[in-house]
Amino acid sequence: EDLYLAHCPERVLPGQIMEELVNNNRIVGGITEECSRKAADVYRTFVEGEIIETEAKTAELSKCMENTFRDVNIALANELAKIGAEIGVNALDVIEMANKHPRVNIHSPGPGVGGHCLAIDPYFIYAKAPETAKIIKLARDTNNSMPGFVIENTGKILSKLDKDAEKISVFGVAYKGNTDDARESPAFEIITGLKAAGYEIAIHDPHFDNPDYLDFDEATKDSSLVLILTDHDQFKDLDYESLSKNMKKGIIFDTKNIIKEVPDDITLINYGNLYKYNK
Repeated sequence: EDLYLAHCPERVLPGQIMEELVNNNRIVGGITEECSRKAADVYRTFVEGEIIETEAKTAELSKCMENTFRDVNIALANELAKIGAEIGVNALDVIEMANKHPRVNIHSPGPGVGGHCLAIDPYFIYAKAPETAKIIKLARDTNNSMPGFVIENTGKILSKLDKDAEKISVFGVAYKGNTDDARESPAFEIITGLKAAGYEIAIHDPHFDNPDYLDFDEATKDSSLVLILTDHDQFKDLDYESLSKNMKKGIIFDTKNIIKEVPDDITLINYGNLYKYNK
């Protein structure tokens, strides 16, 4: 009678944990009403956001659906990127224009979905209702296919622009920009696939202290392509003069769509103009 069990979904963002722990709204779901009340009282001692009391299953499913909603939206954007590359349409322009609608918010496509939430939580729902959770499973499959899409199109780009390419510079292994969090990062599957295809891979990520990762100059020396897999701020405005000097070919494949302009001697490819280079 003196043990109270409740589930309170974690909603904090890596890099802002303490701030969001205090200020975010919290859902508290107990296995009984008394459990919910007791747990809510604990959270009220430090949480300044709204505390919503419910029961445990509802709390758990709400957390899973928060991340599933985002995963499905990202899958829609990733599928659009694939469609644009196939039929010759700038998918990034389509997203920008569609999002002008006041009730539309298509996310940005990328190299895949990582992290300890978005890449995992949808499977909890699917496991409970596999015959019903069809959109959820399809979204997971779509996002899981993106590393293969990146590998395939990296090869197509190089076969078109540098058939003798040997080295690729991978910029970023974190799943989230400006962090050193690589949990479930799609970068590792992409790196493995490119190595299997015969390319030398040089990894550069300034947020990691890893002896196997290289600094900017070492990573780009004699490289044929810079492959951006993480949206670190450092990658949004690169040292293009050094890139031109270091690289065998000045090609950037930006799968995070973070670079807006490059000098004339650099070829920038993203999910907007990929269709021009993948045939």
